[in-house]
Amino acid sequence: MSGRKIVFFIAVLMLMSVQSACAGDINIVDVYSDIDSTDITIHSGEHYTDITLKAELVFKGNVLESKQFHIDEVSSDTDITKIAFWDLTNPKEGFYRTIMTMSMDGSVLETKYYNFSYGWQAMPGVSIKDIVPDSSGISIILAPYSTLTGSKPVLADVEYMLVDGDTVIYRTTDSRVTVVQATPLSKDWNVLLENNHDYSTRVKARISSPRDAVIAQSEDFTSKDDVRITELYRDETGASATVEGYSQVPFDGYVVFTVTKDGAVIEDVREKSPILTTGDDETIEIIWTRKLAAGIYGLSVEVIGNDGDTLDRWDTVIESDYDSSADATPEPIPTATPGFGIIPAAFVLMAVYLLSGRTDRRGG
Repeated sequence: MSGRKIVFFIAVLMLMSVQSACAGDINIVDVYSDIDSTDITIHSGEHYTDITLKAELVFKGNVLESKQFHIDEVSSDTDITKIAFWDLTNPKEGFYRTIMTMSMDGSVLETKYYNFSYGWQAMPGVSIKDIVPDSSGISIILAPYSTLTGSKPVLADVEYMLVDGDTVIYRTTDSRVTVVQATPLSKDWNVLLENNHDYSTRVKARISSPRDAVIAQSEDFTSKDDVRITELYRDETGASATVEGYSQVPFDGYVVFTVTKDGAVIEDVREKSPILTTGDDETIEIIWTRKLAAGIYGLSVEVIGNDGDTLDRWDTVIESDYDSSADATPEPIPTATPGFGIIPAAFVLMAVYLLSGRTDRRGG
């Protein structure tokens, strides 16, 4: 074997050993499955590319369904969670197994299993009674499982996931929630959402007593921008409206003020709003073209959303007692022209002078 071939062969072995060593820094850290869905979470300690995850649902040794995920790249010290939904029409009662396999460059790095039963499994200590997701967050009702003898309080860890496609893009957790009765819980999404985009939410509740158990439930929603009017001020001079954001879809719309009287539009002002998301509020102020004369006017304030739709509307009236005649300019009072006042005075002085002259002559 030539020297160049030996060097090349050693270099290939070194690269293979480096890849194998690095692969030990990426692991499957959590697996869950039931008859409806499955999820897998991996943790990567380093930067990797071209990762494949495969999920297989097995019953009595037969693969019923198979799902595959491809991850182009994963950053160092990062968790990635993938979710898939099984599509079984008539599942049979019995024991099931989900096999999760992680591969890189065609080589299997790790395999994990999750076993569960369907149809006659023991009931967990809690149940998810309701899930209501929207563009601002998610609300659920968690309740203890009830029997004929009553229900027992339990402690549960609740995980909330926001899913885009098959990937979890946001997650948050409530730890050690005491569930004595039906308990409402809620969380806000702290990521920006796209307008008119379909998302899924997934809630997992985990209890450890009297035995380890996990339940999961998912619900879909379509994100929308949402802004509402919370305060309104108006008079004969102008108006102001305070609007508040109720969605993680950035609102980039308008506030429209319309004044009417006897069915005719007197004022129509369209004002651009600052961008708002959940919890943001802004006051938009406008001035009428001219003060509204005394009378009663209709006022409609509308919030126009990103798609041109009306998100909120507030109808009210403006009662004006403004007297428009008070601002009328008074007629000027004529004043004497200075030149015309001097001439009569001159005649008077001349007459006085002439008279005094005549008197002096007579006396002489």
